[in-house]
Amino acid sequence: MINLGILGCSEIAFRRFMPAIKNIDGFFVKIVGEQYDNSKLETFCKTYNIEGTEDFTDIIKDSDIDAIYIPQPPALHFKWAKMALEYNKHVLIEKPSTTNYKDSQELVDLAQVKELALHENYMFQYHSQIKEIKKIINNGDIGDIRLIRANFSFPRRAVNDFRYNPELGGGALLDAGGYTAKLASVFLGKSIKVDAAAINSIDGFDVDMYGAATFSNDAGQVCQVGFGMDNCYQCNLEIMGSLAKLSTNRIFTAPPDFSPVITIEDNNGQREIVLESDSHFEHSITAFRHEINDKNARNNMYDEIILQSKLIDEIKSKCKIRG
Repeated sequence: MINLGILGCSEIAFRRFMPAIKNIDGFFVKIVGEQYDNSKLETFCKTYNIEGTEDFTDIIKDSDIDAIYIPQPPALHFKWAKMALEYNKHVLIEKPSTTNYKDSQELVDLAQVKELALHENYMFQYHSQIKEIKKIINNGDIGDIRLIRANFSFPRRAVNDFRYNPELGGGALLDAGGYTAKLASVFLGKSIKVDAAAINSIDGFDVDMYGAATFSNDAGQVCQVGFGMDNCYQCNLEIMGSLAKLSTNRIFTAPPDFSPVITIEDNNGQREIVLESDSHFEHSITAFRHEINDKNARNNMYDEIILQSKLIDEIKSKCKIRG
């Protein structure tokens, strides 16, 4: 049994992580910490009947804790993940792993030396719809890939949301943009690179609010993405093939009770493929459990974290915030 501690009573921990991990064998959530909001801590503990503390270090230093889940704002990830690894805890960290390549590399190096799992929680990549889309492509149903396009954006949130705070690692690139970069690497593979990018701000905000990027790989395949957090809601993938176009509209955030629909459109019309609902959050936690016990799985995740952080830093290097 893997005893796990949670550093923070965030919405994603409360609403998504706890319901998911209850369905997975091998984990016991022993304690949750909240240093900033006592009412959140009380609600969390009562709802899930677990122990609580107001000090994250108590959890990290607890010899009975095997693994730590970090659902903090991005700028806090490095500090707490590094401490957890130093105390020989496996770490499941919300995306992005850190706010820059240097810090992500340091965490990976530390995890590797200590033979600990370090898992970046881009859950959507584990959804069964990704496997189905890859199967359709590999079967030749849409022909040769000509262009991949993806968008992830959402309307403006409350002004005190961490996403709009530069000191907490806010900004559209690190948030919504990270999803689109991850999706690009899922389809373009390890040879992916950034060809062009733009990030933009708007009056009244100190972080980037929307942007776009173009990626390619050694095979010449191209993926164009858009992202933003002051936009109409978009969560789509479109793959243009030589024979047909594939599209879907909940590629990043399909809830566990949602049945995704893949649309295939060609010169003769269109057809829909309705998939079974799936819990990508559960699959991501299961992958973390596998990485704890398997060195090859750990190494693969290390590589994914480094590639992702490089892509984000490449985008940053190619543009400055406009606005």
